[in-house]
Amino acid sequence: MTSEGAYRQGAGRRGAVLVFDANDRLSAWNEEAEALPSAARLLVQGALPETLAPLFRGLPAGHTVTDWPLSGGGFVRRTAGEGAADEAAAGNGLAAGADLSGRLFAAASHDLRQPLAALSLLLGALEGRLDGAAGGGKSVTGRGNAPADPAARDLLSAMGNAVQSLRGMVDGHFDLVRLEAGLVQPDIGAPVVNGILTRVALDAAPRFDGRGLRFSVLPCSVRIATDASLLERILQGFIANTLRHTERGRVVLGCRRQGPDLRVELWSTGRGLLPEQLRTLREELRRPDGAGDPSVIDLGLRLAWGLARRLGHRLEVDSAPGCGTMLAVLVPRAADGAEEPPALAEPAALNATAPGEDVSRARVLVIEDDPMVLEALGALLGQWGCAVVAADSVDAALERLGPGPQPPDLVISDLRLKGAMNGIVAIRQIGKALDATLPGLILTGDTDPMRLREARLSGYPLLHKPVAPMALRGAVARLLGRERLKS
Repeated sequence: MTSEGAYRQGAGRRGAVLVFDANDRLSAWNEEAEALPSAARLLVQGALPETLAPLFRGLPAGHTVTDWPLSGGGFVRRTAGEGAADEAAAGNGLAAGADLSGRLFAAASHDLRQPLAALSLLLGALEGRLDGAAGGGKSVTGRGNAPADPAARDLLSAMGNAVQSLRGMVDGHFDLVRLEAGLVQPDIGAPVVNGILTRVALDAAPRFDGRGLRFSVLPCSVRIATDASLLERILQGFIANTLRHTERGRVVLGCRRQGPDLRVELWSTGRGLLPEQLRTLREELRRPDGAGDPSVIDLGLRLAWGLARRLGHRLEVDSAPGCGTMLAVLVPRAADGAEEPPALAEPAALNATAPGEDVSRARVLVIEDDPMVLEALGALLGQWGCAVVAADSVDAALERLGPGPQPPDLVISDLRLKGAMNGIVAIRQIGKALDATLPGLILTGDTDPMRLREARLSGYPLLHKPVAPMALRGAVARLLGRERLKS
């Protein structure tokens, strides 16, 4: 059977997806694209859009080709035709090609986050060295009693902001591709919104602090009917938009009831929007088909909008010139009696990133199969005074702990490890081998909702790569406990 014949018999009904980089070069595609006419000859890495035009000449009647621009350059080209929406509505699940594409994007996203994670951690270690120099400790150059250079600190802060911005772009690009390719499938549960707010706060607080913005979160114990992972991504999109448009003042994340819904709102001071700008933005958010002018909505808010549409939630925005902006997502409250499997209790103090907590003298086992991230974690924890045992697997960890070892005070593990074992299993295996119950912390660069759900239900706290150093320090301090550190 020819590729054209396969496509016309339904292999491509869910849509071919081609991803082009900022230089308009083909960088990725799904199996549906391989079923297009002449795909075997034309689909090659680095191909230009004009050379791929023959792919779309033999599409069946009713099929369309749409380009979706990506912030910072590049675009996604996707085909859509009659029957795709009906299949999705019927709940038939993803085709093998879509599943392959989903794994492709998830793997690429994970791999890109690894060097970003290492860079973020190394910046934290360098900041610690500057602090040591300012306090009379050993400086980066090895000279004690050397005052920290204010210009160097400013450069370090700018580098940190650049890493966070790059992280947001990586997250946004890959999530938009997955969303438009139909690879994001909601997993609706009944989570308590407070856990979602806490995780968002732990990630966002250092970013706002780096901009000199006061950030606070108002706790809420209401259960909601949503996919917790995707709602987090919506709120992270709000935060990315707010960081871009707020120069000074305060940012508040909180909730209030509205009929059967719960409004999750992010308020910020700032320059706000002019009435015409607000009207245009509201019109874009009301579009039911996802079409419209990409320049009106930036990457973070466009991602939030797309995810909200997929979840059936509604976005609202309000703003006043010179006063600030409010972004809100309306989420249905869960039915009475709805339950979510228990997860680890979240800390009560949402803003307690604990930058000043003493975590020295703690023995920390780190399991990470990426050498860059493993080295960076070791450098940062060592800078804080921890005794670090670093390993790339459970077997290597047990070997380096030695025979009859004293159990570590804490285990930090990547979620995705080589082989069949993940970080959750790794922490439990280490505890079983040492006959001890060990505090554990999961780090991950994954964005796959099912993997994230598994991690959150494990009972271990979860931090996303690239993790802000102070968010990591706060999590380590809470897991170790102040009294244990003093003993």
